[in-house]
Amino acid sequence: MTEVPQPETAFDEVLNAFAELGNDADPTRVELVTSEILGEWWEADDDLAAGLIDLAASTAEPERLVAPLAALRVLATDEDQREAAGLALEKFGLPEPAWAAKLNQVTPGACWRATDVYGDESSVLVSFGDHGLVVSINYGSFGGWVTDAAIVESPQDVLAELRAVGESAEISPEQAHEVIADAFAGTEWQAEPEVGEDFVRFRALALARLRALPEPAEVAEPEPLSVEEQAEVIDSFFAAAGNEVGDTENARVVALRLIEFGLEHDARRPLRVGPAKLESFVDFVDDGQVELTEEQDAAMAALLPVWARVFGERQGLPEDALTALVEAVEDRLDDREPEEESALDAYLAGSEDLTPEDVQDLLERRQFALPSLTVETEDDEVELDPSDPEQRRMLVLSEFAAEFEDDDESELRAVALTTVVDQLWDGEPAETWIAAQRLTESGLERDEVLAELTAVLEEHLTQDEDGELEFDLDDYVAALDELDPGAED
Repeated sequence: MTEVPQPETAFDEVLNAFAELGNDADPTRVELVTSEILGEWWEADDDLAAGLIDLAASTAEPERLVAPLAALRVLATDEDQREAAGLALEKFGLPEPAWAAKLNQVTPGACWRATDVYGDESSVLVSFGDHGLVVSINYGSFGGWVTDAAIVESPQDVLAELRAVGESAEISPEQAHEVIADAFAGTEWQAEPEVGEDFVRFRALALARLRALPEPAEVAEPEPLSVEEQAEVIDSFFAAAGNEVGDTENARVVALRLIEFGLEHDARRPLRVGPAKLESFVDFVDDGQVELTEEQDAAMAALLPVWARVFGERQGLPEDALTALVEAVEDRLDDREPEEESALDAYLAGSEDLTPEDVQDLLERRQFALPSLTVETEDDEVELDPSDPEQRRMLVLSEFAAEFEDDDESELRAVALTTVVDQLWDGEPAETWIAAQRLTESGLERDEVLAELTAVLEEHLTQDEDGELEFDLDDYVAALDELDPGAED
């Protein structure tokens, strides 16, 4: 009879790979093979290491498991799995490969750290004699996270390259352990970290080399900025920014979110600025992880380049680095994909030549005048163009339809109301918006404010010879100025 070939189990490929290595393989070669296998499993989010260890309890061929278990005892990234692999080997009581006792038996030598001018990017090099571990770290978010890691054959050549691209300094093995361990934690914190191919291949071996470094001394957690200190930072920023950015409530919320982002993702240097860090902030806004309203988002676009400049200067960045930082922030803001139908664009129509402070005022004024740009039909909602006076009138009448009846008095009030909204939208006369703000600050709701303004205008409406409604602007403005929110009805 012809024997039907049996499919390999999930572990046969791994068992065969270790069988091919043989008893006298070079320990470093075994480490690399094991690390690649564990990397593939990590990338696939499939923890087969645990299954391979569990197989030891039921296998009919324990001798095939000795080599992979000996490798996992040292290189598995989970401490419990390393212990379980060791216990399984003890139960087998079988001879181990010659290389087993030599895995990760290394002595750390000189350690170096290179950092860019912003503190955004850092590389750590640890020498282990005939080879080294180099780890690349991004400090833009997550407290710093490993973007790549590799075992290199010539540590001195790598050190020369690091010195050529940034400031470098020798650090102790304990410091190297702390920096690398914290950065690996930042990578593991992410669901889908964007890491290089070398990271996947060398991850397990890099973590094993990390365990060969002496443990660092315990370091106290940084003391977070108090609410009062955060407020002082915000006040000092707007004082330094001058007229470059409007000191509005929305802008202050953005400044607070930047501080909160720094406290969460760069706790030891929450106010540090760099291209990667500020670009990460924008990424978090776009992903919804940092929540901003449309108004606050608009404020961010004006504030962020100024924030970069102010805190970059305080950071002591050289002029060329400061210029590059601001340009990087502006480029990131320019690259943002606009919303398909952003109502914000309609509110900001005609604001191209305004200062950031005036843009904020215009936005708040127009959104007060027309909070919604849609009207409901029988079957759908239709978005209208508020820059068109006729469509603006439809928005107003749709919102307040329940208050108008089919009579002359209601018609007059409707004319007055739509005119007030026109004045708020156009910002002319300015006294209309000033009065609206004064009434709002007194505690009145928006509909009550509009009712007060409408009543003032209605009192000043008269008919000309042709029957058209008109009003004396000076008298109307004077009445607005006299409008007292605290007066009794």
